[in-house]
Amino acid sequence: MGDHLSTEQVGWILDKSAGSIREMIQSGEIEAVRLPAGYRVPRAEVLRLARDRIERESDRRVSDRQLERLIDQVIATNTARTQGT
Repeated sequence: MGDHLSTEQVGWILDKSAGSIREMIQSGEIEAVRLPAGYRVPRAEVLRLARDRIERESDRRVSDRQLERLIDQVIATNTARTQGT
């Protein structure tokens, strides 16, 4: 996982659209940086959001290392799917 993720990548992790992620950023629910190419969400914020989702949905605690592996898998799977491989 890089230092910042795109709204599309965060959407994959949270099971939301990139548009929903942008709305959450604009409303202040998600911390992000605005760049000419769009918003980027810092790694620490992505870990927080992923941890919140996992703990809420499964009542399970996970380490940062486990979260990073899960996030990397989600991104790799969805990237491959969108690239048609």
